[in-house]
Amino acid sequence: MAVTSTTTDPDVVVRTFFDALMAGSTATAADLLTDDVWWANVGLPTMRGKRAVVGAISAMNRSIAFGVDIHHLAVSAPADPTNPQAPVVVLTERTDYLGVGPLRVGFWVCGRLEVRDGRVCGWQDYFSKSDMAKGAVRGLVEMVTGRGR
Repeated sequence: MAVTSTTTDPDVVVRTFFDALMAGSTATAADLLTDDVWWANVGLPTMRGKRAVVGAISAMNRSIAFGVDIHHLAVSAPADPTNPQAPVVVLTERTDYLGVGPLRVGFWVCGRLEVRDGRVCGWQDYFSKSDMAKGAVRGLVEMVTGRGR
């Protein structure tokens, strides 16, 4: 999956980024990140810098199958409308899937990504731990019964 310097539309950047994550392409995902990127998941420490974020993505790709269904994607105004260099905010409502072996856990996520100059420079995901637990139970039932997917 090649990334070109003309990929600057925030919605295209975000969709391409998630496509790279689903494909397990750490290199493509890394190409879509700024050096000063940050990534925060509710309840977990914020990772700062491209090296830390790419390291986490690489570790995820080695041990977990990732999938996503984007239900809504909305491109907003710049994070600070008074600053012409401010990133553009892209909101996503989606279902993320984490798979380990035959177990696949699906849960709702709301994501806020910031895109600057055709690259993701910030990423905050919000999700419900109880919804994640329900997804784990559904995944276990589907794994045991062979239903689903």
